Amino acid sequence: MAEEARGCAMWFTGVPASGNSTVAKVVEEKLRARDIKVENLDADEWRAKMSPDLKYTPADMDLNTKRLAYVGKLISRHGVCVIIAAVAPMQEFRDRARDWIENFVEVFVDCPTDVCKQRDPKGLYAKGDKGIVNDIPGVHVPYEAPKNPEVHLRTDKFTAEQAADQVISRLEELSYIPVTYGIMDDDEDVYSEEEEEKIKERLRGLGYL
Repeated sequence: MAEEARGCAMWFTGVPASGNSTVAKVVEEKLRARDIKVENLDADEWRAKMSPDLKYTPADMDLNTKRLAYVGKLISRHGVCVIIAAVAPMQEFRDRARDWIENFVEVFVDCPTDVCKQRDPKGLYAKGDKGIVNDIPGVHVPYEAPKNPEVHLRTDKFTAEQAADQVISRLEELSYIPVTYGIMDDDEDVYSEEEEEKIKERLRGLGYL
């Protein structure tokens, strides 16, 4: 019988535009490609459908992260890999999730603010510069970077695909998902011609050829 995933909850945290949702989506795709049960609780979609009453006040962020952690706990204990892509700027929010969830993986999506401002896919930083918004974590309000995350990604140095591979490797190391091994193509060369000749020479010396 094939080894199955144990179930866990991965919390992707980082300042806006650091790549939380982007990397999380690639991780989701990689897990689905391996037939691993996965649920992605993307923060934007979650707020729109499950917490439309909440704003971005400290109290509302506290409540929103509680809701995400609680649902993550319920789903992950049934062998599902849960992805939570939410800034959760305060360490206490993420520590609470760790306390609630048995197999918790904190993924720090680390990217310099100036790079995030250049990306700015939602125009959030541009609004901040114009004074339209004043609650951007890491700019207007504190963002507490994880001290000891299970995974530390530098998305200014690696592509989303490479970052996702780092997450997958860590999940394997933690035994939350089965380890897979690459299979070589039939026409792929195993040894160079020089290496093959050395092997043959060795085999001849041993009397096998």
